[in-house]
Amino acid sequence: MEKISFYIPCYNAESSIRECLDSVINQSYEIDEILVINDASTDKSIDIIKKYPVRIISHKENKGLAVCRNTAFREARNEFVASLDADCVASREWLAELMGCFTREDVAGAGGMLIERHALDLANRWRSVHMAQNWGRELVDGPRFLYGSNSIFKKSAIHSVGLYNEDFINNYEDIDISYRLYNNGFRLIYNPCARAEHLREDTIKSVLETYWRWSSYAHVNACNASHLSKRIVARILLEVEIFHKFSKQDLIERDYGLLFMDFLFLFYFPMSNLRCFLKKISQRKFSQWKKMLS
Repeated sequence: MEKISFYIPCYNAESSIRECLDSVINQSYEIDEILVINDASTDKSIDIIKKYPVRIISHKENKGLAVCRNTAFREARNEFVASLDADCVASREWLAELMGCFTREDVAGAGGMLIERHALDLANRWRSVHMAQNWGRELVDGPRFLYGSNSIFKKSAIHSVGLYNEDFINNYEDIDISYRLYNNGFRLIYNPCARAEHLREDTIKSVLETYWRWSSYAHVNACNASHLSKRIVARILLEVEIFHKFSKQDLIERDYGLLFMDFLFLFYFPMSNLRCFLKKISQRKFSQWKKMLS
């Protein structure tokens, strides 16, 4: 049996960290060490975590998910490093199912199926349909990427591709590391039998904001245009494409509640883009004035 290091990135997770840790400790597959990467939490998370047999590694300031993952991979003492987000709960056989995927040397990582616990109200239902963190009910050899919420990787593979890109602070870091692993000849496996639950609860505003932030990272990474106007046009075209995809799906399914959310998406995104653009302009002008005065 391979020795496992297990880490949980944690930032203000007092409402879910206890259930998350209980699920990790009760895994059927033995875990050698459990690390909790405390990303400068200000709530009661640490008071709860201290009651468990885990090693706490704390950041002095909030640095984001990508940095938490890199901290874990630098500190883990074993080759196999599993992770579960602090708002997720793993089934008892989750780790055993994922370890069963490492049947060849070139397999660098494996991920499981994340299911939304809260999917009845409109915002959470929209997230469960349009932000699902799984690749379906069949095993996939070579999924597009592995979701970072519940996965396991070989430490040597992650180090060989340069660890997680810390520019992707809280989004897209899992997609980026998957692409780099593929580009270096590694394989990834998705195993739906490794099941975990997502405990997150959203409002209409928070789920739209979350998706906007995620798509912003994806757009920046995919867009090669250097001129600002071209990037803006590419961004608008991407959002129209996403709206068309979502609204078509919901119309076919006759899910008019989700269709209403899709139209909110169409209005919310341009406003968020404008807000972000004006903020950047303001910061640029402030930097110019600061430089002139110094």
